[in-house]
Parts: sequence; structure tokens; C-alpha cells
Amino acid sequence: MRDYVLSDNQDFANTTSTGEVTDNVMNLELDASAGNTILTDDQGLGWMIVTLGAVPAQATIVGTEGLVIEVRTDSAAALTTLPEICGCISVIPSKIVAGAKFSVPFKMDVMQAFIGGWVRAKSTSFVGTIYADISFSDQPLGENAKIQKMPS
Repeated sequence: MRDYVLSDNQDFANTTSTGEVTDNVMNLELDASAGNTILTDDQGLGWMIVTLGAVPAQATIVGTEGLVIEVRTDSAAALTTLPEICGCISVIPSKIVAGAKFSVPFKMDVMQAFIGGWVRAKSTSFVGTIYADISFSDQPLGENAKIQKMPS
């Protein structure tokens, strides 16, 4: 799978336990140009890569229970009709820092029409805004990727 951008520095302001969909979702059933059905109930396998940008200060989020980042599939692009969760991670407050990277694996035998990202507070709402870059990829990105040696 090639990288597909779901959000580019999207702001998730005052995130509640209800959550919010990424700016972009992927339509698995229609082609890009003419809207023709190309397949139905495709299988999904890959990684959702999340990189946090600016986040509230730790003192602000310490009273929360963390962040939940989900890969959802649904029959509607809003991902709220009858969503199914294909992959999910829970991030504790101390890991919610600018520059943090997370890889969310997902696998589902039968996808619905749309697949996208969903960000929500675990149970207690966040005060402030979390910014995130989110994309799909065919391989994970380790949280230590930024400090790995590059080949010369």
C-alpha cells in the first residue's frame, strides 16, 4: 500500500471521548476519477502512522486518562453510522508529547466502503488542542525512527 494522507497537521481541539474523524478518509469501493465501483468488501491490511505535532502542556493533560487512536471502517465517510474498529492503540498521558510517533496495525477481512482514522480521549476530555499528521502505510514506523542512523 502506498502512503495515503488522512490528516496534515489536523487539529483535534478539546478532544472528547466521542472523538473526531480525520480530515480525509479512503473510499475503498470507487475509482478516483469517475466514481465507478471498482470492488466491494475489500480486505484491509497495513499501518496507520501517527505523528503528534503541537500538544497541550503535560500539566494540562495529566488529569486525563489518555488518548485512543483508531482505524475505523464504515459505510459512510463520517465513520459514525455503524463503524467497525480495525485497529486501535491507547496512549497514556506521559506519551502525548510533540514529535511522538505511533504505528497502529490494522487488519480486517471485509472492509466497508470507507476507512479512516479516529482520534478520541479515552474517557475524560482533553483541554487544549492536539495536532497530528496521520497516514496509512504498508510498514510500521517505530517511535525511535527519528534517532536511527541513516545509511551512508
